[in-house]
Amino acid sequence: MDNIKDLIREKACKIAKDMNLEIFDINLKKIRRKLKLEIIIDKLDGYVGIDECENFSKKIEAYLDEKDLIDSSYDLIVSSPGLDRPLRGINDYIRFKGKLAKIILRERIENRTVIKGYITKIEGNNILIKEKDGGKVLKVPYNKILRANLELDL
Repeated sequence: MDNIKDLIREKACKIAKDMNLEIFDINLKKIRRKLKLEIIIDKLDGYVGIDECENFSKKIEAYLDEKDLIDSSYDLIVSSPGLDRPLRGINDYIRFKGKLAKIILRERIENRTVIKGYITKIEGNNILIKEKDGGKVLKVPYNKILRANLELDL
């Protein structure tokens, strides 16, 4: 199944590049005797819309049908990372500067293991977060972050 996933990833990356998109993630798993292929696409200069998901889906589906890579029935799901997308690297923090994020820490910083605030600045490997409640600016070393995601700012 890994070989199939690699072939799908290779073609998906080419399609995404042609559409000015990138592949965020690909999952291929069996659920109750049926395969589920989920491809999450992203856009570096904004957010992915329904039309882009639909167009990408048609192109990857045509490839999958032509190559007959998956020998059983499967469900294809093409989506975006969403508004509450995970932040997976320092470049995501740079990209989403000014946005609200929820950060789960590996160890306490100023007696907190969870910080919810705005990404204000990136200094080397440190992320400066202005707390949503209170406005205090915390310096968070990137290596102390267990996981993080954007939050809806209502």
